[in-house]
Amino acid sequence: MADVREDVRRPKNVKYALTWRGRDGVACSAEARGLDISSSGVGIECVYEIQPDTVVKVKASDAAVTWNCFVAHCTRRGLKFQIGLEFSENQTDSTRMPEAKRAESETDYYDVLQISPKADLETIRRVFRIMAARFHPDNPETGDQEEFLRMKQAFDVLSNPSLRAEYDTIREGRETGPMPIFELKDFVTGVEAESNRRLGVLSLLYNQRRTDPDHPGISLLDLETRMGFPREYLSFTMWYLRAKEFVVAADNSDYALTAAGVDHVESNAGQSEILTKLLKPGGAWPHSGPVPANARHEASHHPKARFLPESVGPN
Repeated sequence: MADVREDVRRPKNVKYALTWRGRDGVACSAEARGLDISSSGVGIECVYEIQPDTVVKVKASDAAVTWNCFVAHCTRRGLKFQIGLEFSENQTDSTRMPEAKRAESETDYYDVLQISPKADLETIRRVFRIMAARFHPDNPETGDQEEFLRMKQAFDVLSNPSLRAEYDTIREGRETGPMPIFELKDFVTGVEAESNRRLGVLSLLYNQRRTDPDHPGISLLDLETRMGFPREYLSFTMWYLRAKEFVVAADNSDYALTAAGVDHVESNAGQSEILTKLLKPGGAWPHSGPVPANARHEASHHPKARFLPESVGPN
Protein backbone atom coordinates (compact mmCIF):
# COMPACT_ATOMS: atom_id res chain seq x y z
CA MET A 1 0.00 0.00 0.00
CA ALA A 2 1.43 3.37 -0.96
CA ASP A 3 2.08 6.04 1.61
CA VAL A 4 -1.07 8.14 1.71
CA ARG A 5 0.57 11.18 3.30
CA GLU A 6 0.73 14.01 0.78
CA ASP A 7 1.84 16.84 3.07
CA VAL A 8 5.44 17.73 3.83
CA ARG A 9 7.33 15.13 5.83
CA ARG A 10 10.18 16.19 8.11
CA PRO A 11 12.99 13.90 9.27
CA LYS A 12 12.39 12.79 12.84
CA ASN A 13 15.07 10.62 14.42
CA VAL A 14 13.49 9.67 17.75
CA LYS A 15 12.64 6.44 19.53
CA TYR A 16 9.03 5.40 19.95
CA ALA A 17 7.34 2.90 22.23
CA LEU A 18 4.58 1.00 20.41
CA THR A 19 1.74 -1.07 21.83
CA TRP A 20 -0.96 -2.85 19.85
CA ARG A 21 -2.97 -6.05 19.63
CA GLY A 22 -2.30 -8.65 16.99
CA ARG A 23 -4.92 -10.35 14.88
CA ASP A 24 -5.17 -13.07 17.53
CA GLY A 25 -5.92 -10.50 20.22
CA VAL A 26 -2.56 -10.87 21.96
CA ALA A 27 -1.10 -7.62 23.33
CA CYS A 28 2.22 -6.67 21.70
CA SER A 29 4.82 -4.00 22.35
CA ALA A 30 8.04 -2.90 20.70
CA GLU A 31 10.46 -0.04 20.26
CA ALA A 32 10.80 1.66 16.91
CA ARG A 33 13.02 4.30 15.33
CA GLY A 34 11.39 7.35 13.86
CA LEU A 35 12.07 8.18 10.23
CA ASP A 36 9.89 11.20 9.55
CA ILE A 37 6.79 13.02 10.69
CA SER A 38 4.05 15.13 9.12
CA SER A 39 0.79 16.69 10.22
CA SER A 40 -1.04 13.47 9.39
CA GLY A 41 1.29 10.72 10.52
CA VAL A 42 4.75 9.33 11.28
CA GLY A 43 7.10 6.97 9.52
CA ILE A 44 8.95 4.43 11.67
CA GLU A 45 11.32 1.49 11.37
CA CYS A 46 10.61 -1.60 13.47
CA VAL A 47 11.82 -5.20 13.68
CA TYR A 48 8.23 -6.45 13.82
CA GLU A 49 5.70 -6.61 11.03
CA ILE A 50 2.41 -4.92 11.92
CA GLN A 51 -0.55 -5.59 9.67
CA PRO A 52 -2.23 -2.65 7.87
CA ASP A 53 -5.23 -1.09 9.66
CA THR A 54 -3.93 -2.24 13.06
CA VAL A 55 -4.51 0.38 15.77
CA VAL A 56 -1.22 1.31 17.46
CA LYS A 57 -0.54 3.52 20.47
CA VAL A 58 2.67 5.48 19.93
CA LYS A 59 4.64 7.17 22.73
CA ALA A 60 7.68 9.26 21.88
CA SER A 61 10.74 9.20 24.12
CA ASP A 62 10.99 13.01 24.21
CA ALA A 63 7.95 13.50 26.47
CA ALA A 64 5.47 13.83 23.63
CA VAL A 65 1.84 12.89 23.93
CA THR A 66 0.61 9.39 23.26
CA TRP A 67 -0.84 9.12 19.76
CA ASN A 68 -3.52 6.75 18.58
CA CYS A 69 -2.58 5.68 15.05
CA PHE A 70 -3.45 3.06 12.49
CA VAL A 71 -1.03 1.29 10.18
CA ALA A 72 -1.28 2.64 6.63
CA HIS A 73 1.41 0.35 5.22
CA CYS A 74 4.15 -2.02 6.36
CA THR A 75 7.01 -2.85 4.00
CA ARG A 76 10.01 -5.09 4.64
CA ARG A 77 13.40 -3.42 4.24
CA GLY A 78 16.08 -6.03 4.86
CA LEU A 79 15.72 -7.36 8.40
CA LYS A 80 13.32 -4.60 9.46
CA PHE A 81 10.02 -3.11 8.40
CA GLN A 82 9.25 0.44 7.40
CA ILE A 83 5.81 1.35 8.66
CA GLY A 84 3.61 4.33 7.86
CA LEU A 85 1.35 5.33 10.76
CA GLU A 86 -1.57 7.69 10.28
CA PHE A 87 -2.99 9.71 13.17
CA SER A 88 -6.50 8.54 13.97
CA GLU A 89 -7.39 12.01 15.23
CA ASN A 90 -6.41 15.56 14.36
CA GLN A 91 -3.04 15.31 16.10
CA THR A 92 0.03 17.11 14.87
CA ASP A 93 3.63 17.44 15.92
CA SER A 94 3.03 21.08 16.83
CA THR A 95 0.39 20.10 19.40
CA ARG A 96 2.82 18.05 21.43
CA MET A 97 3.62 19.34 24.90
CA PRO A 98 5.30 18.05 28.05
CA GLU A 99 3.23 15.47 29.88
CA ALA A 100 3.42 17.66 32.95
CA LYS A 101 1.21 20.26 31.25
CA ARG A 102 -1.21 17.68 29.94
CA ALA A 103 -1.59 16.31 33.44
CA GLU A 104 -2.89 19.58 34.85
CA SER A 105 -6.47 18.34 34.86
CA GLU A 106 -5.98 14.66 34.19
CA THR A 107 -3.82 12.50 36.41
CA ASP A 108 -1.88 12.44 39.66
CA TYR A 109 1.33 10.72 38.57
CA TYR A 110 2.45 10.07 42.14
CA ASP A 111 -0.81 8.25 42.75
CA VAL A 112 -0.39 6.26 39.53
CA LEU A 113 2.95 4.91 40.80
CA GLN A 114 1.63 4.90 44.39
CA ILE A 115 4.60 6.77 45.79
CA SER A 116 5.10 9.85 47.93
CA PRO A 117 5.57 13.24 46.25
CA LYS A 118 8.80 13.34 48.27
CA ALA A 119 10.11 10.11 46.73
CA ASP A 120 13.67 10.30 45.40
CA LEU A 121 14.70 9.27 41.90
CA GLU A 122 15.96 5.84 42.96
CA THR A 123 12.61 5.07 44.60
CA ILE A 124 10.75 6.16 41.47
CA ARG A 125 12.90 3.91 39.30
CA ARG A 126 12.67 0.95 41.67
CA VAL A 127 8.90 1.10 42.01
CA PHE A 128 8.42 1.56 38.26
CA ARG A 129 10.60 -1.45 37.42
CA ILE A 130 8.59 -3.70 39.72
CA MET A 131 5.15 -2.46 38.70
CA ALA A 132 6.00 -2.22 35.00
CA ALA A 133 6.99 -5.89 35.01
CA ARG A 134 3.58 -6.70 36.46
CA PHE A 135 1.53 -4.69 33.99
CA HIS A 136 3.64 -5.04 30.84
CA PRO A 137 1.52 -6.36 27.95
CA ASP A 138 3.94 -9.27 27.56
CA ASN A 139 3.02 -10.55 31.02
CA PRO A 140 0.42 -13.27 30.32
CA GLU A 141 -0.95 -13.28 33.86
CA THR A 142 -1.26 -9.63 34.88
CA GLY A 143 -0.47 -7.65 31.72
CA ASP A 144 -2.58 -4.55 31.21
CA GLN A 145 -1.72 -2.34 28.24
CA GLU A 146 -3.59 0.77 29.39
CA GLU A 147 -2.23 0.55 32.93
CA PHE A 148 1.29 0.04 31.61
CA LEU A 149 1.02 3.13 29.40
CA ARG A 150 -0.26 5.21 32.31
CA MET A 151 2.64 4.09 34.48
CA LYS A 152 5.16 4.71 31.71
CA GLN A 153 3.74 8.19 31.20
CA ALA A 154 4.02 8.92 34.93
CA PHE A 155 7.57 7.57 35.05
CA ASP A 156 8.67 9.63 32.05
CA VAL A 157 7.64 12.81 33.84
CA LEU A 158 8.74 12.02 37.40
CA SER A 159 12.13 10.63 36.37
CA ASN A 160 12.95 13.80 34.42
CA PRO A 161 14.01 16.57 36.87
CA SER A 162 12.85 19.49 34.73
CA LEU A 163 9.50 17.89 33.80
CA ARG A 164 8.95 16.83 37.40
CA ALA A 165 9.57 20.36 38.67
CA GLU A 166 7.09 21.74 36.14
CA TYR A 167 4.57 19.05 36.98
CA ASP A 168 4.94 19.65 40.73
CA THR A 169 4.17 23.34 40.21
CA ILE A 170 1.01 22.46 38.28
CA ARG A 171 0.04 19.81 40.82
CA GLU A 172 0.43 22.21 43.74
CA GLY A 173 -1.77 24.72 41.96
CA ARG A 174 -4.35 22.06 41.23
CA GLU A 175 -4.49 21.06 44.91
CA THR A 176 -5.53 24.57 45.95
CA GLY A 177 -9.09 23.79 44.85
CA PRO A 178 -11.53 20.96 45.57
CA MET A 179 -11.19 17.63 43.81
CA PRO A 180 -13.76 17.34 41.00
CA ILE A 181 -15.35 14.17 42.38
CA PHE A 182 -16.58 16.02 45.46
CA GLU A 183 -18.69 18.27 43.24
CA LEU A 184 -20.94 15.31 42.49
CA LYS A 185 -24.38 15.64 44.03
CA ASP A 186 -23.76 12.33 45.85
CA PHE A 187 -21.72 14.30 48.41
CA VAL A 188 -24.12 17.23 48.81
CA THR A 189 -27.74 16.09 48.73
CA GLY A 190 -29.68 12.95 49.43
CA VAL A 191 -29.73 10.37 52.20
CA GLU A 192 -26.27 9.03 51.33
CA ALA A 193 -24.49 12.42 51.27
CA GLU A 194 -23.22 12.23 54.86
CA SER A 195 -22.11 8.62 54.44
CA ASN A 196 -20.29 9.54 51.22
CA ARG A 197 -18.53 12.44 52.93
CA ARG A 198 -17.22 9.99 55.52
CA LEU A 199 -15.91 7.78 52.72
CA GLY A 200 -14.35 10.86 51.13
CA VAL A 201 -12.44 11.73 54.30
CA LEU A 202 -11.35 8.13 54.81
CA SER A 203 -10.13 7.80 51.23
CA LEU A 204 -8.06 10.99 51.47
CA LEU A 205 -6.48 9.84 54.74
CA TYR A 206 -5.97 6.33 53.34
CA ASN A 207 -4.09 7.62 50.29
CA GLN A 208 -2.08 10.03 52.44
CA ARG A 209 -0.95 7.29 54.84
CA ARG A 210 -0.24 4.84 52.02
CA THR A 211 1.86 7.21 49.92
CA ASP A 212 3.56 9.17 52.72
CA PRO A 213 3.64 7.03 55.89
CA ASP A 214 6.08 9.42 57.57
CA HIS A 215 3.52 12.23 57.29
CA PRO A 216 0.11 10.51 57.40
CA GLY A 217 -1.91 13.43 58.71
CA ILE A 218 -4.12 15.97 56.94
CA SER A 219 -5.39 19.11 58.65
CA LEU A 220 -9.08 19.92 58.80
CA LEU A 221 -8.38 23.00 56.69
CA ASP A 222 -6.81 20.82 53.98
CA LEU A 223 -9.77 18.44 54.11
CA GLU A 224 -12.11 21.41 53.65
CA THR A 225 -10.05 22.59 50.69
CA ARG A 226 -9.75 19.22 48.96
CA MET A 227 -13.41 18.36 49.43
CA GLY A 228 -14.82 21.84 48.87
CA PHE A 229 -17.01 21.75 51.99
CA PRO A 230 -17.18 24.28 54.84
CA ARG A 231 -16.16 23.13 58.31
CA GLU A 232 -19.81 22.97 59.36
CA TYR A 233 -20.39 20.21 56.80
CA LEU A 234 -17.52 18.15 58.19
CA SER A 235 -17.93 18.59 61.95
CA PHE A 236 -20.47 15.75 62.29
CA THR A 237 -18.43 13.65 59.84
CA MET A 238 -15.24 14.00 61.88
CA TRP A 239 -17.06 13.38 65.18
CA TYR A 240 -18.45 10.12 63.83
CA LEU A 241 -15.12 8.91 62.42
CA ARG A 242 -13.31 9.68 65.69
CA ALA A 243 -16.05 8.01 67.76
CA LYS A 244 -15.68 4.87 65.61
CA GLU A 245 -11.90 5.12 66.09
CA PHE A 246 -11.35 5.20 62.32
CA VAL A 247 -9.33 8.42 62.63
CA VAL A 248 -7.27 10.11 65.34
CA ALA A 249 -6.23 13.71 65.85
CA ALA A 250 -2.51 14.25 66.35
CA ASP A 251 -0.94 16.87 68.62
CA ASN A 252 -0.72 19.27 65.67
CA SER A 253 -4.49 18.79 65.08
CA ASP A 254 -3.93 16.85 61.83
CA TYR A 255 -6.18 13.87 61.31
CA ALA A 256 -4.72 10.46 60.45
CA LEU A 257 -6.20 7.07 59.62
CA THR A 258 -6.03 4.25 62.17
CA ALA A 259 -5.63 0.54 61.49
CA ALA A 260 -9.38 0.19 62.05
CA GLY A 261 -9.93 2.87 59.45
CA VAL A 262 -7.70 1.04 56.97
CA ASP A 263 -9.67 -2.16 57.55
CA HIS A 264 -12.96 -0.31 57.02
CA VAL A 265 -11.78 1.23 53.74
CA GLU A 266 -10.39 -2.01 52.33
CA SER A 267 -13.36 -4.13 53.40
CA ASN A 268 -15.78 -1.74 51.67
CA ALA A 269 -13.73 -1.03 48.55
CA GLY A 270 -15.45 -3.81 46.61
CA GLN A 271 -18.98 -2.87 47.68
CA SER A 272 -19.09 0.93 47.40
CA GLU A 273 -19.03 2.49 43.94
CA ILE A 274 -18.18 5.89 45.41
CA LEU A 275 -15.24 4.43 47.34
CA THR A 276 -14.07 2.64 44.20
CA LYS A 277 -13.88 5.99 42.41
CA LEU A 278 -12.22 7.73 45.34
CA LEU A 279 -9.47 5.13 45.61
CA LYS A 280 -8.76 4.70 41.91
CA PRO A 281 -5.01 5.41 41.46
CA GLY A 282 -4.36 8.61 39.56
CA GLY A 283 -7.95 8.90 38.48
CA ALA A 284 -9.27 12.06 36.82
CA TRP A 285 -12.92 11.82 37.74
CA PRO A 286 -15.54 13.91 35.99
CA HIS A 287 -17.55 16.68 37.59
CA SER A 288 -20.78 14.85 36.88
CA GLY A 289 -22.17 11.77 35.26
CA PRO A 290 -23.19 8.26 36.23
CA VAL A 291 -20.96 5.75 37.90
CA PRO A 292 -19.77 3.11 35.40
CA ALA A 293 -21.99 0.07 35.65
CA ASN A 294 -19.02 -2.25 36.03
CA ALA A 295 -17.16 -0.18 38.62
CA ARG A 296 -18.10 -2.43 41.52
CA HIS A 297 -17.32 -5.57 39.56
CA GLU A 298 -13.88 -4.29 38.56
CA ALA A 299 -13.02 -3.31 42.12
CA SER A 300 -13.76 -6.72 43.57
CA HIS A 301 -12.77 -9.02 40.71
CA HIS A 302 -9.93 -7.32 38.88
CA PRO A 303 -7.10 -9.88 38.70
CA LYS A 304 -4.36 -7.32 39.38
CA ALA A 305 -3.90 -5.78 42.81
CA ARG A 306 -3.78 -1.98 42.74
CA PHE A 307 -1.49 -1.74 45.75
CA LEU A 308 2.22 -2.24 46.01
CA PRO A 309 3.38 -5.56 47.46
CA GLU A 310 4.47 -5.36 51.08
CA SER A 311 8.10 -5.77 50.07
CA VAL A 312 8.02 -2.53 48.12
CA GLY A 313 7.51 0.57 50.22
CA PRO A 314 7.00 4.03 48.78
CA ASN A 315 10.36 5.13 50.12
